[in-house]
Amino acid sequence: MKQIQKPLITEFVALVTQGIECWNKAGEIVVRLLDEHNMTIADIAETSELLTEDIVTRFEQLGRKQLIPCLLVADYPAARHLVRLPYSEQKRAVETSVDLLVCEGKDTSVLKVSVENLTHTQCRQVFDGDQVRSIGAQRAWLEDRRATQEIRDVLSSPGALYQVRGRKVVFKRPCELSAGQLAQIISEIEN
Repeated sequence: MKQIQKPLITEFVALVTQGIECWNKAGEIVVRLLDEHNMTIADIAETSELLTEDIVTRFEQLGRKQLIPCLLVADYPAARHLVRLPYSEQKRAVETSVDLLVCEGKDTSVLKVSVENLTHTQCRQVFDGDQVRSIGAQRAWLEDRRATQEIRDVLSSPGALYQVRGRKVVFKRPCELSAGQLAQIISEIEN
């Protein structure tokens, strides 16, 4: 890195830090306006063309220590899940990582993944409303998803589940069939 870039980087970091401090102060002011001056979020939002009720709500969350500042501008998939977590869980997840259960066939492993790197599907696996799922809960979620997919496979292509041999049907795996699907199998046997 060139020496000329270091002062610019230092200045950039200082400005971002000052901005975060200002956001926290702005959040504290929103809380004061709501609590001490009986204003509503809508009242505050109406005072500026820049502010929407959603933005004011986020600043209230900052002021009440319900939202960590970096989530105010985060644009990765996990961010929308993180804002629902308690403040301490938000902070822990952002500063460290979350556990992600990975299943490959019969083998399972647990990865420590930074929240910025989670995909949309991994977010649904890891987060459950206002909490982070435990490894056991993730395993149950994955199993439920697998079972649901198997049912979809059964309904969309029943031929893959069975084989007609003469006047007999051999089912290749357990399945659930509708009356219409059974009628289709019977018609295949009779032909």
